[in-house]
Amino acid sequence: MRFASVVPLAPAATLAAPPLPACVLPLALAVALVAPLPLAGPAVAASAPAFRVPIPQVRTLPNGLQVAVFPNPRLPIVQMQLLVPAGTAEEPADQPGVANAAVQLLRQGTTSRTGAQFAADVDRLGGNISANSSRDFSTVSGAFLSADFDAGLELLADAVVNPIFPESEIERFKAQTRDVFGQMRQSPGALAEEHLWALALAGHPYARPLLGTQEFVEQLARDHLRAFHRDHYRPDRAVLAIAGDVTPERAFAAAEERFGGWAGHAVATSAVPAPPRLAGLRIRIVDRPGQSQTEVRLGLPVPPRASPDQLPLQIANYLLGGGGFSSRLTQAMRVDDGLSYDARSALVTLRDGGVLALSALTRGDSVAIVVGRMRAELQRMVEHPPEEAEVARARRSFQGVFPLQFETLGALIAQWMAAVSYGLPADYLESYRERVGAVTAEQVAAAARRWLSADRLAIVAVGPAAELKPRLEPLGPVEVLASGLPAVAVDTARAGPPTADQVRRGRELVAQALAAHGGAARLRRVKDSTVNGDMTIRMQGREVSGQLEQVRKEPWKMKYATHFLAFDTQQILNGRRAWSRFSGDSVRVSEMDSLSTEALRTGFSSDVVHVLLAAAEVGAAVAARGTDLVDGHETDVVEVVAPGRETRRLHLDAATHRLVALDQSEDPVGHGLAVRRIYRDHRTVNGVLWPFHEERMLGGVRVMTLLVRSVTVDSGVDDALFQRPPDSAKATAPRR
Repeated sequence: MRFASVVPLAPAATLAAPPLPACVLPLALAVALVAPLPLAGPAVAASAPAFRVPIPQVRTLPNGLQVAVFPNPRLPIVQMQLLVPAGTAEEPADQPGVANAAVQLLRQGTTSRTGAQFAADVDRLGGNISANSSRDFSTVSGAFLSADFDAGLELLADAVVNPIFPESEIERFKAQTRDVFGQMRQSPGALAEEHLWALALAGHPYARPLLGTQEFVEQLARDHLRAFHRDHYRPDRAVLAIAGDVTPERAFAAAEERFGGWAGHAVATSAVPAPPRLAGLRIRIVDRPGQSQTEVRLGLPVPPRASPDQLPLQIANYLLGGGGFSSRLTQAMRVDDGLSYDARSALVTLRDGGVLALSALTRGDSVAIVVGRMRAELQRMVEHPPEEAEVARARRSFQGVFPLQFETLGALIAQWMAAVSYGLPADYLESYRERVGAVTAEQVAAAARRWLSADRLAIVAVGPAAELKPRLEPLGPVEVLASGLPAVAVDTARAGPPTADQVRRGRELVAQALAAHGGAARLRRVKDSTVNGDMTIRMQGREVSGQLEQVRKEPWKMKYATHFLAFDTQQILNGRRAWSRFSGDSVRVSEMDSLSTEALRTGFSSDVVHVLLAAAEVGAAVAARGTDLVDGHETDVVEVVAPGRETRRLHLDAATHRLVALDQSEDPVGHGLAVRRIYRDHRTVNGVLWPFHEERMLGGVRVMTLLVRSVTVDSGVDDALFQRPPDSAKATAPRR
């Protein structure tokens, strides 16, 4: 019997952004940190059924560890979670990322077990131990059969009390985190959230990114981890909760045995002032050239979780944009004007403060209108506060959904942990429904007046700065920052002409890449190639999968055929002419214009063979442009301008010299390097090293994945394949 991680389902209204990579998300505690919120949707019945919040038995061990036990014999399972106040807010200012690194590496080697032995012991029990960090806390959670409770708790204690942070595991963590940083940089929603917190809470520890910075993680040393663990993983400020099929006596005895020898006191930290309110509008654009949709965030600081304004602000957020289709933002921007189908708000309150965030996904040409409409809704909440009927609807929804947040053992632990850790009243959970039911429209209006100002906001837009900046500048000064993605736009003049050493090094790197892929002579002998694979296209949050066939033949002949659902398409290139053919209920063939033909020619020359040979041409301008980190690989970057072609950037694995990524223009005119192809799973075919997995990124957004099933080289493709397709017969679907 195996258990999933201890993660209760988060109410839809609490989600402020697309999900981050798994290692960023806290476990059960994550939901509770946002406060109990209702599910988006219609209000529930006014008479909520009777519900009693489970009350734990609590004991404090002599070393200061607080232990809470929730006995529940319904299933033969025990879940446990240990919390320490060791989140990103506790990190030294010059070590951003050490909190996440420390908690992730706890299980990778202790004084009694190697990382492999630890994982094997957990697996042998059929249980689960996971670890995560957030802004305020780090947590280590476990789930085991009740018969294995003692053994499971011993494993959890071993990880928390006795980690040794082996050098080999630190290096492995760095490699894994490179991929995570890459995923973060490729997610507009994640970028928008990170920049919003940084801008809205500038100067406060909450402004730090949850993962830290890649620069520090690359320098992470064992001494950093040992010091952070020594200073913050101490029993006097820790809390252990145990829930499930275990008696309190057995649980307290096991906790005393496993944690009783845990000693030390956490370092004293100076009080951090609450995040200051913004003086006016702060506007930031995170530049992502070529992105068709813009992520917009508006945010403002809010008071701590224990503030008397917490419940009124929860209701204000529900009515503003957290309550789903009926909320004011949705009505204003989706129903009334069709400006955004993803307008919402989210309230996140922590120990020292938090953020109310308004979010939308819209077209770049609508960004100023969307920002204006969001500000207007904030102002309307202040000037035209909700009437009693609106507030009553929100109160009923909160009261009705509250019991659902205790349905699992993990959710129960999370809610109790949050209440205790944030210093909320002892009866906070028991009296929650009564207190939320007593919130009046006047209290909501007063809280809105105190905290919701349309003129003191952080505004973040993630999209093409060239388009967005002129639209936002009328509001005030605009700061433009790079997205953090590896460069997707190359301005040779701005970069400066290459030096002689850069040219020499560039030629050397190209020669190494040619050798790695089979050698220049072998690549030049390729006369035709056929690739068949399965392709998934992602557009506007939707995915569609189908088949792809690419056939190339020298010179300048290509067939690009796809089959999606019941539709077949072909694009045929033959020198300077090209045709497209679409077949569904009918067959249509049309000759392509010169621009589309040139785009096909760009596609013809974008496979690995042509990319490398073009870089080796005598007339190509080649220069080394430093190093980068792409898809978890340390890469040498080579800029290539071949005669008659757009500027490209080749990312070559620094160790193997394989081509792992290609940046090029999305259009034949070459306005910026907006398209990135990422290559994986290289295999040798007829002496040529060929990637069997490709991802296509447009402006940093993944739009296509290709899994290659077969590659054929020099099969003698017939020229007839590249003639104008017939108008009548059905097009031939790609071979499966």
